[in-house]
Amino acid sequence: MKRFYNLSLLAGAFFLLLIEPSFAQEFNATGLNTFFTSVLNAMTGTTGRLIMTIVFLAVLFAGAFNFMDWAKVFTVMIIIVLAAGVPTFVQSIWGS
Repeated sequence: MKRFYNLSLLAGAFFLLLIEPSFAQEFNATGLNTFFTSVLNAMTGTTGRLIMTIVFLAVLFAGAFNFMDWAKVFTVMIIIVLAAGVPTFVQSIWGS
């Protein structure tokens, strides 16, 4: 078992020596960028704001009628506010 471990370690080191830096330059991330842009647009668009508003009000009513503890209510509200506000904050720093 130790011989197999040593051999695999040697093969891994040899493989790392053969990797060229151009492999990183050939990586095409346009699919990932498109996916994350569509997720961001869904979160900050009209539908995302509507869903966050409905959840915000539902949690507020759940707290008002003692279905949820107020600590959980405020935690969910802070999470909703941060999820809605962070993309705007990031866009104001780095621009579009």
